[in-house]
Amino acid sequence: MKTWALYSLKGGVGKTAAAVNLAYEAAATGKHVLLWDLDPQGAASWYLGIDQPPDLSAKKIVDGKVPLGRYVQATAHERLAVLPGGRGYRQWDAEIHAAQSPRKVIERLVEPFSESYSLLILDCPPGIGALATAILRAADQVLVPVVPTPLSLRAFDEVLDHIADKKVGKTRVRPFFSMADRRRRMHRDLLAEPPESMQQAMATFIDYSSQVEQMGAHRAPIATFAPRSRAAGQFRSLYEELA
Repeated sequence: MKTWALYSLKGGVGKTAAAVNLAYEAAATGKHVLLWDLDPQGAASWYLGIDQPPDLSAKKIVDGKVPLGRYVQATAHERLAVLPGGRGYRQWDAEIHAAQSPRKVIERLVEPFSESYSLLILDCPPGIGALATAILRAADQVLVPVVPTPLSLRAFDEVLDHIADKKVGKTRVRPFFSMADRRRRMHRDLLAEPPESMQQAMATFIDYSSQVEQMGAHRAPIATFAPRSRAAGQFRSLYEELA
């Protein structure tokens, strides 16, 4: 089982939209996919039709007191399942920090899923802490959406600094430009001439688009309601580049 983490220090960069759409694209190619929504907001779960997330807490999960597989829910999309997030996840950092071998917590928790799934996608909450470090260690690829603005690029530089400090594997980090508004000169300039930290970025970038906003109205991945849209094509290309 491969593990991809959608992660960013900064919120509001299109991370959850990317997680949901990449999970759908992978399932559409025949892979059995599990999306674990690690965010207390539970937005990815909601996009995939989950109205009542299970009453799970980060403490119970980290302590190993609950079999996570029991809480996996099917979605309306073939071969795509979700482990929902919710408010009980608010104490991730504190619970992981207090655990034995905190860096290995996520690796330990996801290992049993390898029997049923070929791809696990982690939709991670923003921030840098014990959870982020455990995720960075566990993931085969860490996908970091970066809005083409100085503030978002600065946040990505902090992620790289954290990875170097914790020695958790810089080579697995795959940034990509997200929410790019090519009507704005700054966005166009940064897409045309990315800074040094983005020299290894994915070739595919994701535009700012109304289809991403419409995911909330449809509660579904873009390819299900706007399959010929540019946004659907970009997420498909991003998945193909990663795969």
